Amino acid sequence: MTDDRASDPVRMLLSTIAVHLEAWLEGDERALEGLGDALQASGASEDHLQAVILTLRSLAGRTSGAGVAVLDEPPGRAAQRVLSPLERESLSPDAWGYLLGLRRRGALDAVQFERVLDRLAATGARSIGVEVAREVAARVALRPSGPKDSTAEGAGDAESSH
Repeated sequence: MTDDRASDPVRMLLSTIAVHLEAWLEGDERALEGLGDALQASGASEDHLQAVILTLRSLAGRTSGAGVAVLDEPPGRAAQRVLSPLERESLSPDAWGYLLGLRRRGALDAVQFERVLDRLAATGARSIGVEVAREVAARVALRPSGPKDSTAEGAGDAESSH
């Protein structure tokens, strides 16, 4: 059985960042310059780098608003959302159908639905199945919502990747 972590570009990028930050903390003044070189040499796609940025911001509990789409009016209840290229790579069709079913039945509201998609995309995993989607959706749906959650700025996981 192979270790998917070793071949996952997002996890590899996060590891590269950690190694270079550790070197900088240990006194290597050129470590951050080396980080730039390592990121370029990694051949990572823009989508993978964006996933790393969103993961780090989520962990830090900060959102920039740069990834959040703004609409004059929210889409209607029957509106269908289109997956981003990163989401298409990561979600299996069954998992996408499962999440759409939760949304259609009202088990997830629009904010929770986006939060589930963001958390799944941030894993960097490919071909996420129904079981993982169900687990993340349950955690998001069962999480107590407060005033911050209603403004899409709760607990650092409101950054949107699409």
